[in-house]
Amino acid sequence: MKLFRTFVSAVLLVAAGCGESQPTGEVIAVVPASGILTLNGKPLEYYQVAVFPENNRPAIGVTDAEGKFTLGTNAPNDGAVVGHHRVAITFQGPPSTNPDEGIMEFTPPPKPTEKIKDQYASPETSGLAIDVPESGTMEILIDLK
Repeated sequence: MKLFRTFVSAVLLVAAGCGESQPTGEVIAVVPASGILTLNGKPLEYYQVAVFPENNRPAIGVTDAEGKFTLGTNAPNDGAVVGHHRVAITFQGPPSTNPDEGIMEFTPPPKPTEKIKDQYASPETSGLAIDVPESGTMEILIDLK
């Protein structure tokens, strides 16, 4: 009987932990925000675009083959907070196809096909900024030189 109670207790503990996960942080208001990243008019692929508002949570997006990105703050692609944002751009590389990547292994990304200036990696030195209006925007254009 003691073994049976132990088994039932274990099953109940496991079942209690299998419920739907709950958000662990405050969800803040965002609006849709997306655009295109280019270098001298040529799309940049696999670059991270990070935008930093004054006194609020940053948003991040990664470019595709056409240089398009969608920003996410609370979750991927959910948008950015309204207001003025300083911008940082860094190369991320293509997504890994290795199922163990990040768990047991880490493969550094390949070198970018288009190299950008190191100054773009920090919002303090990039010289880049965007404004996200209350209505949101799908027209952010960041053209690096």
